[in-house]
Amino acid sequence: MRLGRAITGPSARLTLVMSALFCCNGVMLPYLARWLEETHALTGIEIAAIVASAQLTRVIAGPLIASWADGFRDRRAPLRYLSVASLALYFVFFNAEGFLALLVTGFLAQTAAQAITPLVEGALLRVSAHGGMSYGLARGIGSIAFIVGNVGGAMLVGRFGVEAAAIWALASMGATAISALFALSPDPAEAGPAPSGFRGRLKEGLALFRKPTFAGPVIAASLIQCAHAFYYGFSTLVWTRQGFSDPVIGWLWGFGVIVEVGLLLALPRFERRFSPEALITLGGLASLARWTVLAFLPPAWIVWPLQALHALTFAAVHVGALRLVQREAPPHIAGVAQTLYAALASGTLAGLAMLLAGALYDGAGAWGYLAMSALAAAGVAVMVFASHGRKAVARGT
Repeated sequence: MRLGRAITGPSARLTLVMSALFCCNGVMLPYLARWLEETHALTGIEIAAIVASAQLTRVIAGPLIASWADGFRDRRAPLRYLSVASLALYFVFFNAEGFLALLVTGFLAQTAAQAITPLVEGALLRVSAHGGMSYGLARGIGSIAFIVGNVGGAMLVGRFGVEAAAIWALASMGATAISALFALSPDPAEAGPAPSGFRGRLKEGLALFRKPTFAGPVIAASLIQCAHAFYYGFSTLVWTRQGFSDPVIGWLWGFGVIVEVGLLLALPRFERRFSPEALITLGGLASLARWTVLAFLPPAWIVWPLQALHALTFAAVHVGALRLVQREAPPHIAGVAQTLYAALASGTLAGLAMLLAGALYDGAGAWGYLAMSALAAAGVAVMVFASHGRKAVARGT
């Protein structure tokens, strides 16, 4: 009975939506910049502007969309609307011509698609607490789908050219929309003392930043996550210029996520031994080491173990932040709280970091990784300061 619920229950159905979306992300992250460079001859700063456009406004758009989504009685509805909108907008984007058209359509498509992830993850955290597939297993399956996007996309790009990445992305987003429309179980909103209306939910969510136990760790995690900007935007271009083949590049991306999956599958053990704050700090230290070494264009045999650090630089920080948000935020504004973190970690700060990465790629090549090291160091410093403040408050009580 438990096995049947695990593979057919609400968490499994949400995992299907997340996996299809991550399969799209798995090809978009390594190949969007190359697609823009090869098919439209854009510069590094133009590429960064398109990639960062939705990120820069996510701190506004994200909470607004989440406040709208938290108003539905059935939480499936916003996932359905956003997935269909993302598919349509990506189709327009991949057929656009000229920098301005690409910028506008890319902004709209990415804004809709990025809003899906925190809503799915929030729903997974909520429903997995009531049985079925655990969050760690579900997120691990999503990460495997990301690897499929990395490796499968790389194989197709190597054989058919970079246009194959666009076709893969559209097919994956189509699967996201179909699974959201037809696979999700009813997900009624929890009854409780919710603030009245859209403005009330948004106001209470923003008020969380007055809590040092929320604001400090969330800002620290966001700085560490946005230190991935140069890697996400330009590592494929750097590795291509180093002479790495498309299959090697695809597997380098995939390998990092494979190790991430291992951490996610062992997540209950890690969460018993490490607090959310400790996970964030550990990931920040690994991030500092990873980006510093990559700046020196190491050979492939060194890049492989550096990619294994992705389990810490991304997954440990992400899980730590999600658990902390879940701990600090009331259930009725869970969507807003999750999106506030996402709006910083993958939004405005990440967008600014991506613009910086684009300028650094044009002017300094791989040395741009050193700026990411500085961001990671800043995140660790904020986390250490926030942890000391939390301990001082605990001693005072």
